[in-house]
Amino acid sequence: MANIRVLLADDHPIVRSGIKSALEVESDIDVVGEASDGNEAQSFTAELKPDILLLDLNMPGPSATDTITYIRQNFPQTKVIMLTAHDEDAYIRAVMRAGVSGYLLKDEAVDTVVKAVRAVRKGAAWYSQEIAERFVQWQFGTEPEIDDANLTPRERELLSLIAKGWDNGRIAEALNLAEQTVRNYASTLYEKLQVHSRAEAVVWAREHGFVEESL
Repeated sequence: MANIRVLLADDHPIVRSGIKSALEVESDIDVVGEASDGNEAQSFTAELKPDILLLDLNMPGPSATDTITYIRQNFPQTKVIMLTAHDEDAYIRAVMRAGVSGYLLKDEAVDTVVKAVRAVRKGAAWYSQEIAERFVQWQFGTEPEIDDANLTPRERELLSLIAKGWDNGRIAEALNLAEQTVRNYASTLYEKLQVHSRAEAVVWAREHGFVEESL
C-alpha cells in the first residue's frame, strides 16, 4: 500500500512543526502540505488530494464545519480528523454531524495520533478515549442533549457571534451576508431556541457552550 498522505491544518506554526516532525518519523506517512487557515485547508486539499486532513477547530477563514462539508462533497476520498484543544460537547457534535472521521485532543500521545491516521486511512473511525466515553453517555442518555435545538452549522456560528455581543452589521460583514439575511437567520434561530430576544439567546448560548468562539 502507498504511503499515507497527510495535510496539516493549524494556524500555529509551532504546532504544525511538532506534528510534522512526529509523523515524518513513520516510514508509511508523508506530510504533503501545511495549511494555516480554512481557505488554505480547502485549496490545498483540492490541489494535493491527501488521504488525511488533520484539522484544527478554530482557524481564520471558513469554519471547521464548512471545511469538512466542502471536503466531503468535493473530495470524499480525503478523510478529516480533528486535532484540537477544544473538548466542548457542542463543538464535538457539530463536526460529527459535518462528517469527521476522527476527533483527537492535542494532549494525546504522539503514537495515538499515528494510530488514528492509520486507522482512518483504512476506513475506521478514531476518537480520543474521553470523547468515546461521551458517545456512550449520549447514546444511553446519561447526559442531557446539548444541542437540543438542532441548529445548523451556520446557526451555531451566528449564535456564537451574537453571544460575543456583535451587532447584525458586524455579523453580516464577517459572514459575507446581507444584513437583512442575518436578521432572517436570527429570527429563525430565536424560533428554534424558543427565545424572544437577543438577550435571551445569549443566555441560552452561555448555558449550552456557544460563548467562546465560532467553529
